[in-house]
Amino acid sequence: MRIWGHRYNRDLQRYNLALRMIAHAARTHTICDWTGLPDDRIRNLYQSYYHEHGKNHASRRRGPSPQSLAFFFGTARSRSESAAVVGLCYLLGVLPAETVANPRRELPSVWRGQKLCVAYEMYLELVPQTVMTLEHVVLLIMTVALGHEFQVGHCISCGGVIVIDRSSLRRWSCTHCGDHVDRRSEAALEWGADPAKEESPQPDLFRVPSQRDRKRIRR
Repeated sequence: MRIWGHRYNRDLQRYNLALRMIAHAARTHTICDWTGLPDDRIRNLYQSYYHEHGKNHASRRRGPSPQSLAFFFGTARSRSESAAVVGLCYLLGVLPAETVANPRRELPSVWRGQKLCVAYEMYLELVPQTVMTLEHVVLLIMTVALGHEFQVGHCISCGGVIVIDRSSLRRWSCTHCGDHVDRRSEAALEWGADPAKEESPQPDLFRVPSQRDRKRIRR
């Protein structure tokens, strides 16, 4: 009886996760990977879900899942949103603390998939107008967990979580602090100062005057 109850609960969790991912318009093969259900059952579940929710539900996406990593670094907003998603995934246990050799084989599971949906739904509450889909989040966490192309770190100025493209020469700073540093660098160039010494995002009121500034003040 206990064995039957365990199997029932396990299958119920799989079906519930599948329906949850269907609601987020995930593709069939993505749902199969995370639930372990065969694709024909996923299709049957989708048909039932569509008949129940009708036009209120977005149509199921077809074709290959997102593969372009440029999506996460194309704009300042996409970099900020990527960092927010990764932070939520770490907090909820979707992302492991250490890198893994084969994340596409080791990460997908029912309990982790449930946490993945929770993280994505929390993210949608924070950024309701986002264009990032659940499958974009899957691609992001798989890439971060592998650790070859993306690296997670902390902003050198505010300590916030950031996602770093290993092939980029961009500073280890978040979008907000990076913009501040860039503005300070431009101002430093105008005054003839060295931008490399102007890394701190502190207000100008707290900047230590250079020797050239002091000469201007004396004049």
